Amino acid sequence: MRLRLLRRWRDFPRRSDLRVFGGYCLCAAVYIAIGVAVTDFLLSFWAGVAYLLIAAWVVPTVVRRLG
Repeated sequence: MRLRLLRRWRDFPRRSDLRVFGGYCLCAAVYIAIGVAVTDFLLSFWAGVAYLLIAAWVVPTVVRRLG
């Protein structure tokens, strides 16, 4: 399969897409930092699910409503 070049502006991610991606990267970095400090947190499936729910859904919703 051949990859095609991105030649049009509509093919590139928009600024809002990059902001969402950056938010997920920040959440991942915080999760890894917590996991390094507390290994049990990193290895717990349910703690990971709860963290993702809070960090990627609840916090952005609250920030949007405040701003």
